[in-house]
This record gives sequence, C-alpha cells and structure tokens, in this order.
Amino acid sequence: MSVRNSLIPALLLATAGSLAQAAPNPDELKQLGTTLTPWGAIKAGNADGTIPEYTGGLSKPPANYDPKRPGWRPDPFASDKVLVRIDAKNMDKYKDRLTPGTMEMMKKYPDYYINVFQTRRSAGYPQDVLDNSVKNATRCATTNGDLGLDTSKGCGFGIPFPIPKSGLEVMWDHDARFRPTFMGRNAWVSYVKPSGEVVITAKGHTYKDYGFYDKSKEKPDTSLTFRMEYFGPTRLAGMHTMWHDMLEDSERRSWTYQPATRRVRLSPDSAADTPISQAGGAMVYDEDQLFSGKKDRFEWKLLGRKEIYIPYNNFKLFYPEEGGCNHEKRHATTRFLNPECVRWELHRVWHVEGTLKDGKRHVYSKRDIYVDEDSYSDGIAESYDKAGNLYRANLQLGAPAYEVPSPSITENYVVDVVSGVYMTNIAQDGFLVVPRLPAAQLSADYLDKVIFK
Repeated sequence: MSVRNSLIPALLLATAGSLAQAAPNPDELKQLGTTLTPWGAIKAGNADGTIPEYTGGLSKPPANYDPKRPGWRPDPFASDKVLVRIDAKNMDKYKDRLTPGTMEMMKKYPDYYINVFQTRRSAGYPQDVLDNSVKNATRCATTNGDLGLDTSKGCGFGIPFPIPKSGLEVMWDHDARFRPTFMGRNAWVSYVKPSGEVVITAKGHTYKDYGFYDKSKEKPDTSLTFRMEYFGPTRLAGMHTMWHDMLEDSERRSWTYQPATRRVRLSPDSAADTPISQAGGAMVYDEDQLFSGKKDRFEWKLLGRKEIYIPYNNFKLFYPEEGGCNHEKRHATTRFLNPECVRWELHRVWHVEGTLKDGKRHVYSKRDIYVDEDSYSDGIAESYDKAGNLYRANLQLGAPAYEVPSPSITENYVVDVVSGVYMTNIAQDGFLVVPRLPAAQLSADYLDKVIFK
C-alpha cells in the first residue's frame, strides 16, 4: 500500500466527525469509486494491515452451495481459525477496539468472551445498486425536518448518502441499506432467563419487502413492509402483525389481526419504546435491527468512523452443519449467547450517538450505534437508562447472501445487562429470497387472510 493510500483512512477518520452537514462537494464526489467504494466505505486497508483493502466482496456462492436449497448458505470461511480470544483478563490490551458495552459485559460476566477471526470484507452488491449509490450522492436529501427521505429527484435503489454528513444521514443509510428485495423466513424468538431456561416466546413466518429497492415503483415510498404470521405458541397462533415504515417522514403505520376477535385493528404501539410482548418484553420495537422506525425522539450526532470488533460473517450461527450451532447449542449458556457460536471481526464502523431530546419520552436516555461501513447492517447498539447506566446491548448477527449478491442479512440478539435476560430472533431454516407478494396482500384489508400456508 502506498504512503498516500495509507494516509487516506487516517485523514477520513480524523475529519468525518467534524464535517458540517452539507451536500458533498465535487472533490468528495470524485472519491466514490476511487478511494471510497461506491457506497462510501474506505476502500484501502488500515495502517497495520488488520483490515484488508476492499476487493469486491463475495459475489458468488462457494462450490458447496446447493441451488436446490436456496435458503441455506454454506460458510465460505469455515477453515478460518480464531486469531485471539478476548475476555476480562486481557481486554485492556484491546480496549481501543472494544465498545464500552462489550467491555462492560466482560467485566460483569467473567465467563464472557469474544472469538476474533480474520477480517473478511465480504459485502458484495449488484452493479445497479453500486451505480445508483453514486447517483444518490447528489439526488437524495432529507425532508420534513430531516425525519423523511426525499425521493422526488430520483433518490432510490442504492445507499442514499454514500458520503454522510450527519448522524441522521447514517441512520437513513442503515434504514435504506441493500438487502434482497423480498425476504421470507421461519423464525423462533427465544427468551433466555438468568437460570438458563429457554422459553420460545414466538414462532412465525415473516415476509419483508424493502421498498427502497423495488423497481416496480417509480418513486419509492417505504423503506420496509413487514408482515408476520404467528404459528406458535398456541396463544399466538393465527395472529398477524404488519407495518409500513414510510420514507416521507419515517412514520410507522401498523396493524394487527387477532383471531380471537376476528378483527384487524390499528396498532400504533408497535413502535418506539413499547416492549415487544412476543419477545417477552426483552427488547422494544425501535431497537429492531439496531434501530427502526421514526427517528424523532433523539438527537443523532455523527461521531465519525472507528475500528472496532463487531459480530460478522456468522454463517456458522445461521446455517449450522450437523452438530454445529443449532438452537440448543446457541442457548447453552446463561446471560449471553454461546460465545463459541459467534464470529467477531475488526471492521470500520460509523459511530452515531442518539441523545433523548428535551420534552421527549423514551425508556433509553442515550444510544450508541456502531454500524458497519461496508454493509450498513452488522454492528452494535448500546442503550443507556435514565441514570446513564448501560441497560441493553443489541448485537446484529449477520452473513451475506452471496448468491444475490447482498452484503448482509442480520438478526437480533439483545442482552439485558441489568436483569441477566437475553433474547434472540433467528431463522430456523435459513433466509429465502422469495417472489414479491401482490400489493393487495400487504394491505390492512388483507391482514386477516392466511397468506403463507
């Protein structure tokens, strides 16, 4: 790596947090596709070589991928070995690359550790998403007090702000990150008590429609349409939930269908800091996928890029081979997911700090969000209570869908460091890229119809 290239990451790391919010200038735009990737990640590796240069990511499946089993993705890095195991005994040596929450968990739980592997910049994108990400740098803007995304000038079908200048722009990049446009999966929500008892609080089939990438729409109007049909436990069987996350103001419009009443009702509480009852109350609605829904309760400050350890390339967790990290092995430990099942890597992340606005109410007073610069999916969110103490750590466990290609599909893993409870929401038989449902089936009028069976 040339001296010039070695200085670029350091320069950008030093300046990213101090940039005033403004549209990218011509010199910055020239970086997209040269020193920066089309979606704005630093293309070069880091100074000590522990983060490699980006060379294209995973854009095709490994040889053992079976197209007849499209929801199942074998691990292309299965032969990688653990580089270092970090726990309470040696964490001070690595403290510059650990988040406060990760260190707090190590201090509180002496048996907690992370296994760090070689960094694999596996995020791959279709060419049209790359092309549109570059175009979005000059055609995307926030609107409605920065709470909405203006798509009137062609904004869509790529990362909206490849050169983000504010915390809200990074949050929009996270909201509108690229994933396969229509995804389905069978998921189990597991609530693990401090005693180690595992309670399956919900089983269901989910369908996700990422409208920002739906080319049937001339002007995207949603970032996400989510629909879930519950088939267990018995008290939930037959219930449906659905919401639309709107681009114009980030408002969530949501509905539920209860078989007991045979009625579809508005569900405005399926947002913000309402505890998710189907997860035993172990997480709130807006901490799905690090953060989701309306952004109006917090001031979002961009603190710049950092190099930290985050969960990454977790094929082993999502697609366990026989005897691997299946449901039982994942939850064989108390207070946190089995560390042997989680792969960690060193990556550059955008660090955004959310502080509760005066006059607004939320169970969290502050949120630190660290989102991967390559995928805008993987990362960690750490949330603090009103006294300023760490309340919950929200780790996004993900792996690329290399056959699309798509950088990463992530699942929720939330640790409550106060109560000792943790919850996971993980697909049991992989993630399927599925045909798009007709728009009529994604309306409230259709919510009482069974669509997945």
